[in-house]
Amino acid sequence: MAIVRELLEKAGKGAELTLFSYSITDVWMRQLINLKVEMAVGKVIMVLDRDVIIRHREKLNQLQFVADEVYLTDTHAKVYLAKNNDYTIAAVTSANATNNLRHECFFITDRREFTGQIQDDIGGIVGLSYRII
Repeated sequence: MAIVRELLEKAGKGAELTLFSYSITDVWMRQLINLKVEMAVGKVIMVLDRDVIIRHREKLNQLQFVADEVYLTDTHAKVYLAKNNDYTIAAVTSANATNNLRHECFFITDRREFTGQIQDDIGGIVGLSYRII
């Protein structure tokens, strides 16, 4: 979650946040709710693994209070992207939005050529996903 905070701090108040993850834990969702208020996040978009959410349908009740849009897909991408009108920053990571004690790695960039390609990839994946919220 620290990396999400860092991205939002760099993007500034009112930024839109997109999260790709295999799954998301209750702890992450609670922290994200707090970040939404604290950082005045404009919009939260989540793209999660369809099979995981189908197996854990109870998460849908929680997700409606955390995310503005939720998409289900077959991808296991782990990407966090924060953007506003003037600035975009992305992290491509080995970390899911879950609580684990593993050492994870991140590639963080605000270079337009990379963030533009990441946004294009996100658009392509979301375009083939199922929107549930």
